Amino acid sequence: MVREKWGATMDKLSNRTIVIIGFILLGVGITLLTYDYFTGKKEKAYEKVNISLYSESAGETVDNTPQNIAVADIGTNVETGDGKYLGVLKIDKINLEQGFYDKGNPNNHVGKSVTLLNPSNYPDQKNGNTILVAHSGSSYLGYFKHLYKLNKGDLATVKFKGKTYVYKIVNIYTDTKDGDVMIYRNKFKTTLTLITCTKDDDTTQTIYIAELQ
Repeated sequence: MVREKWGATMDKLSNRTIVIIGFILLGVGITLLTYDYFTGKKEKAYEKVNISLYSESAGETVDNTPQNIAVADIGTNVETGDGKYLGVLKIDKINLEQGFYDKGNPNNHVGKSVTLLNPSNYPDQKNGNTILVAHSGSSYLGYFKHLYKLNKGDLATVKFKGKTYVYKIVNIYTDTKDGDVMIYRNKFKTTLTLITCTKDDDTTQTIYIAELQ
């Protein structure tokens, strides 16, 4: 009789142990799946950058950028022999070829040129993000006025330090024009980001994400 009770007790303990082990294994499995999920999400992590694109009002350019630099007339020349530009952005589809300055250059300002934002990396940095900004209006400052014609799969190139970097557009989206831009990109990819005012919409700006090929 004692042996039967002992055996029944052992059976209950064994069953309980199996259930506990099962819950532990289930928990480990869920943890691993969750880790993989959030690890994947990290690849699409965003970067928040400060930007305030100017707009046009009554035919005049109103500069809302925080930098106190006067607007000056500039041409649309590409890189010259004196190397005044840091690099050159070229997009054949919209017939755009325009130089841009280094981050510390006083001409690196949306009121003067295609602008390299301060959080930018240079094109030769692995997994970096080169962020270029320009106006899209009809004035002489509207370097990005035809960006709205671009689609996913279109190509853009950047000439930098004698080398040409080729990028393919992988994402296009809009963000509210409130002084900040949320940049969603794969941080395991070398990226070119183009930002401009959205065509026919004064409340948003459009972001073009292109990855190095």
